[in-house]
Amino acid sequence: MRFAEGEAFSEALSRALMHGTSIGGARPKALLVDREPVADGGLAERHMIAKFSLSTDPYPVVKAEAVAMNLARRVGLNVSSSELVIRAGRDVLLVDRFDRPGTLGSGPGIIGQRRIMVSALTILGLSEEQSRYATYPQLADEIRRRFTDSKQALRELFSRIVLNILVSNTDDHARNHAAFWDGQDLTLTPAYDISPQLRPGQVVAQAMAITRDRARASKIAVALRAGEEVFNLKPDDAREIVDRQVHTIREEWDDAAEECQLTQADKQLVWERLILNPGVFHPEDPDFDTYGS
Repeated sequence: MRFAEGEAFSEALSRALMHGTSIGGARPKALLVDREPVADGGLAERHMIAKFSLSTDPYPVVKAEAVAMNLARRVGLNVSSSELVIRAGRDVLLVDRFDRPGTLGSGPGIIGQRRIMVSALTILGLSEEQSRYATYPQLADEIRRRFTDSKQALRELFSRIVLNILVSNTDDHARNHAAFWDGQDLTLTPAYDISPQLRPGQVVAQAMAITRDRARASKIAVALRAGEEVFNLKPDDAREIVDRQVHTIREEWDDAAEECQLTQADKQLVWERLILNPGVFHPEDPDFDTYGS
């Protein structure tokens, strides 16, 4: 918060910030560990990432992500657990770290564990400088080659693309996809960082190209075209995924918004501007297909 408001850091805080590795991202966040005593004298441990709102946010950024994550779970996606809390008058999104599952200590102390995970950027063999070249078809091909239950993983990835489009999450770059690695096989991690972004117009682009001809327009028509050619889905199956998600979001929006503590003003800023923006249902625009490629 001090950095966002232009304040200088104390020497002690500066040293603390330089210790260890960053959890990345442009938004202010922190790593939290919640420890609770259990009957045998050990401790139950919950690892979380806390994401904070800013006074300069042009829309309820944290609440928008909270409700998008909530809706993603409601449509049936495998999504990291999260909850919206308000502390000191500010919105805070708590997201469980699935690479640090909760553990119980046996006797005094804590037994920790960590699951090895790799980003899609690493899976594709790309550097940070090459990240803009990452595409969903490339990731789908790696899923066919190296993932456990590749058929289900492809369906899940397609479903995540559809959800990202429906909630205006255009920040779906290769660092925001990951897989667990057991030393031999890869398995998709739960989805995370489903964060709606402002749409400067009716037509925007996803961070990763969706089709093999590098179409990336944030439109359902583009996703449906990729369903068969990239994700091995029959057209009716791809359409059913889209229809189910749209229906669920419409039917459960009010309940999800209430659960995530959106005010009426928040809902007006988010609904059909970020969530189910009419632009995502417009026909595919050939002139826009390769935008940003």
